[in-house]
Amino acid sequence: MNKYIKENAKYILRSYPFIQRYVRQVESLYKMDSEELKAYKEQRFLRIFRKAFQKSSFYHQLYTDAGIQIDDIQTIDDIVKLPIVTKEMIREHPEHLLTCPRWQVIAAHTSGTTGTPLTVFESWPSIWREQAYNVVYRRKCGFNQGSDRLASMRGHLDRNSISMKVNVSKTLYLSSYATNAHNIKLFVSKLKEYDPSAIEGYPSTLFNFCLLLRENGLNIHVPIIFTSSESLGIPQREFIEETLQGQLFDHYGNTERTISISERKEHDGYYEQPGYSINEYETDHIITTSLINSAFPLIRYKVEDVLTLNKGLYDKPLSPIVHHIDGRTMNYIIGKDGTRYNAAALTYLAKAIPNILIVQLVQDTVGYLKVNVIPHNKDLTETERTEAEKAINTIIGLDNMDYSLNIIRSEQLIYTKSNKLSLIVNQI
Repeated sequence: MNKYIKENAKYILRSYPFIQRYVRQVESLYKMDSEELKAYKEQRFLRIFRKAFQKSSFYHQLYTDAGIQIDDIQTIDDIVKLPIVTKEMIREHPEHLLTCPRWQVIAAHTSGTTGTPLTVFESWPSIWREQAYNVVYRRKCGFNQGSDRLASMRGHLDRNSISMKVNVSKTLYLSSYATNAHNIKLFVSKLKEYDPSAIEGYPSTLFNFCLLLRENGLNIHVPIIFTSSESLGIPQREFIEETLQGQLFDHYGNTERTISISERKEHDGYYEQPGYSINEYETDHIITTSLINSAFPLIRYKVEDVLTLNKGLYDKPLSPIVHHIDGRTMNYIIGKDGTRYNAAALTYLAKAIPNILIVQLVQDTVGYLKVNVIPHNKDLTETERTEAEKAINTIIGLDNMDYSLNIIRSEQLIYTKSNKLSLIVNQI
């Protein structure tokens, strides 16, 4: 299908009147107090659990093998009795999770940044619910879908398609794959002509775009900036906001639609989208239960990401539960003695090196690490290099890892096949 026609169709099928009832529902969820929201989540969970038990061959077998009967689960607190579901358990036959005929759902695919791509299924009601949450959240950030103009720098266009304007959604698409020095002046010209109210993109794409603006002496103003799909560091956030002269709002979710966490307007943390899911936060992963997709239920589904929680008890709706999205636990580097250092630990290394816009850790040999950095200035001082060595020694140990500290340009950063930027690039 022609890309222009496809994007028009996608927008129309995800806009009013299709999502109107779901937008009203999400708006009502935002207004609920703690008790009302818990009652809603309990009702949704029990309905999805019972449907999964009765109509999904996967769950019926899983729960029967675990000795669980349908009447054993009576409240939301009983969820901990249920076994955890992993990607590995559903990868080969995801259709076994379905509670409806296959023709009633649409396949979606994870990008596989952890090396484990996965096929999942979405029903139209779940798609409309997801879109409703997006519409309501962005409205609260000052952007109105359908009336305000949006520039999008995500993965919609390939390297040979520089831009595309879709009038029905008031969206100017710019190819994240073609964001380079050769095209930067053209991108700026198109953005200034279009004058969007907001821009969306992967943090790494917008960061790279802003680096190119700085390197070429160009500037552009976009009032609202939406980022998602990757970890966002404080230096990158500040640089993007300063360069685009706008306010940034970050969002965390997954293709499986089992968790949705959005940055508060106060920028003091992330809150759970009300009624979207049930989340159990562990040290190095999250156990998630989707409340928006009963056709392809994911109940106590393990997500291999690390979230740093804010200190203190936040038991009210929209509280800043999450402080920072640290990223994937599957990425790691290997020391001389075989020790694996994962993203959760190495995030602190990136933060500890002074005067840095971005750090990328590349390893192609056990015990040797390339620390590639883009500094605020053209180079690092001797003091800053010393601080970097101290940070490496503190977190990894110089006796367990040889390293080189390299100043690189934006075009030397390494991206995944889905055009995302990772802190760690393990090439072993």
